[in-house]
Amino acid sequence: MKTKNFMPIAALIGSLMASQSALAGAILTAYAGSADFGGISAGYLNGSVAPNPNSETNLVGVAIGGDSFTTRNLDYAFSSTGQFNAWCVDIYHWMIGGSVTYNVATGSDLASVLDGLRPGALSGATRVDQLTRLANNVYSGVDTRLESAAFQLAIWKIAYGTPDNGIYQIDTTDRGFRVNQGTMDSDFGKLANTWLLDLDTAPFSGTGSWTLSYLNDGTSNRTQDIIVFTDPPAGVPEPASFALVGLGLGVLGFVRRKRA
Repeated sequence: MKTKNFMPIAALIGSLMASQSALAGAILTAYAGSADFGGISAGYLNGSVAPNPNSETNLVGVAIGGDSFTTRNLDYAFSSTGQFNAWCVDIYHWMIGGSVTYNVATGSDLASVLDGLRPGALSGATRVDQLTRLANNVYSGVDTRLESAAFQLAIWKIAYGTPDNGIYQIDTTDRGFRVNQGTMDSDFGKLANTWLLDLDTAPFSGTGSWTLSYLNDGTSNRTQDIIVFTDPPAGVPEPASFALVGLGLGVLGFVRRKRA
């Protein structure tokens, strides 16, 4: 949902999309257009969805796809190159251009927000787990406009939609999140449905071990909240692994000194 206009639906939504308590820090970013895959901007595809910033029930045309951001803050794993792709997880605000300071929060914080926006048997924690599962299944292969739009559409469906017998489907009837017929029948709508159908099956080949970061602009709510997926580079130990390696080397050194 990319536009420079901002139109909140209700104060309740604003309070729910506000910053959470367990924040890891903040990052100043600049919106840089559509998702960038290897220096190539993918662009967006057009569709119609509801809810949206203009209406809780009426379909509104939106641009669908991932977003690119630049930053001088290289402290986070996802921002280490000065550029990162992100995905809108907020259907109640428009994305604005220019610079925005985001709070960097966790999947647990996002789960709390989704619990408020979509209360019911399906918890926010379950939805966040499913978002990560989607990334583990397909994200390593997302690098075209079609795939970018399909991935964004699937994220919205998981975050806000109502599963039927445990299965999410892009359709025209779900009041939690629905699309028009053209969006459902589009190539990216069909691809999103394929991914959603396979959400609980064994991961595809070539997947990663993705972690989710939740970025929001706090109580100002000037722009959409977004999520970022980070995949640890192959062969790079996690911090806990570094600690174990250090402990092992320390014990080895002690044994050598004792033998000497």
